[in-house]
Amino acid sequence: MAAVELGLVGRTAVVAGASQGIGRAIASALAAEGMRVVMLARNEERLRAAAAAIAAANPDADVRAIPTDVTSAAAVTGAAAEVRTSHGQVHVLVCNAGNRMRPGRQITWSDEEWLGDLDAKLLGMLRVIRAFEGLLPDDGSGRIVNISGVAGSVIWDTALTHGMNNSAMNHATRYLATDLAPRRITVNAVIPGLIATEWRHDWARDSGERTGLTEAAFVDQVCRTKGILLGRWAESSEVADAVTFLASDRAAYITGTTLTVDGGLSVNAR
Repeated sequence: MAAVELGLVGRTAVVAGASQGIGRAIASALAAEGMRVVMLARNEERLRAAAAAIAAANPDADVRAIPTDVTSAAAVTGAAAEVRTSHGQVHVLVCNAGNRMRPGRQITWSDEEWLGDLDAKLLGMLRVIRAFEGLLPDDGSGRIVNISGVAGSVIWDTALTHGMNNSAMNHATRYLATDLAPRRITVNAVIPGLIATEWRHDWARDSGERTGLTEAAFVDQVCRTKGILLGRWAESSEVADAVTFLASDRAAYITGTTLTVDGGLSVNAR
């Protein structure tokens, strides 16, 4: 059987929120497919280390890091100008930046805390798309993929603002797909469930210690409680695989939709 041709070799991808976790996995997967990858994130040290590791694993890849805080319109606009100069076009734009979920009743937060969460994820996504839209081509190869999260589809404890961010991102994706359809640019969202990112490992370990469980036992308990049908959490690479498909020529007729990668969590079979 012939290999599946994705049509990504030589094209350019920009991944926001790329220094760790899902974003880093997406950047790595796209580089492995032969794309030129530009990684954006606000933590410069972590971002450059991630870019160096991806470049080392893919010696023929063009991987660049541009430290960028998506809560700053000037920073995002500056990053887009830099990419325009160095790469010209951007074929794939991935919006993954956001905040780590914090425990507690978020209804008790201050206005500043609410706005801070929305600013980093929902408005950060809009800033990135606004700045980079003009670099996307009109030939049918332009892709925007927004990374939301399962808290926008089901209720996850202490995730009020995450749910607001994610559900709004999913709905905005449909608006943006409509807006950009005349330019033949597709816009889709990927909805990750429980993913084994760096901070999720910390969360599981610390939560397990508080209840006398190992990290693995705590994760098993969460999977049963939440009704994750596959009985495990996902690796970041599994979300990256979904993004890679949506970025490819194989997904040219898919737009305005969401692709859920949650092992059956949203079915809520408890």
